Amino acid sequence: MAVIIIPARKGSTRLKNKLLLQVKGKPVIYWTAENASKVKNVDKVIVATDSREIADIFKNEKKIEAVLTPSDLKSGSDRVAYVAKELNEEKVINVQGDEPLLDPEDIEKVVDGLDESPVTTLSFPIKNEEDYLNPNVVKVVLDKNRYALYFSRSPIPFYRDIDFSQMISSFENPVQKHIGVYGYRKEVLMDFAYRLKPSYLEEIEKLEQLRLLYNGYKIKVFQAKKDTLGIDTKEDFEKFCQLVR
Repeated sequence: MAVIIIPARKGSTRLKNKLLLQVKGKPVIYWTAENASKVKNVDKVIVATDSREIADIFKNEKKIEAVLTPSDLKSGSDRVAYVAKELNEEKVINVQGDEPLLDPEDIEKVVDGLDESPVTTLSFPIKNEEDYLNPNVVKVVLDKNRYALYFSRSPIPFYRDIDFSQMISSFENPVQKHIGVYGYRKEVLMDFAYRLKPSYLEEIEKLEQLRLLYNGYKIKVFQAKKDTLGIDTKEDFEKFCQLVR
């Protein structure tokens, strides 16, 4: 059994109230939850939020439930864990509230992958140097079995003796963008949220998935069919508007 939990904090630093911004009469968080509800192999979709305004968006929905969570939880993963600890589902999928364009079939890969790995996520090949150098685009390096070796905001793998175009033409998809959706076996999520302390790598990079790697957990990374658009800035939101219109 699996559940998708979408952390949805109302406050945001770079784009105010971004989850409530409307496109074609629907707020961003609704686009995300509606998309998640199309995933075939999950029992339920829950929006975990600190905002009554966000919760009220789903009060008449049959497929999507909203649960109010404390406002002092530090991260989206903590919000997911807070809800998941009271559930019976053994597979917990964390879909970020500001990822309205995730492909449901890609989320299904994350769910099914938990049969072979304790944690799963997605990536997509980076083909342009601007994204490779952008610290807001998180990169992941994989081993031969597509388990994560490391995540970083830095350009990895670093092109020492060749330029970017040579690197991507010489190797098969050497640069991978991390797509921020996670699948957890429930016991691993409980460890992550309530037992493991942030590592120095996590503190430096500000990437909480490094807590898992630091403590020896394996993360299987599946390749997404298509890229996604996380909405962090006004420019991201404008791009999303253009895509759906």
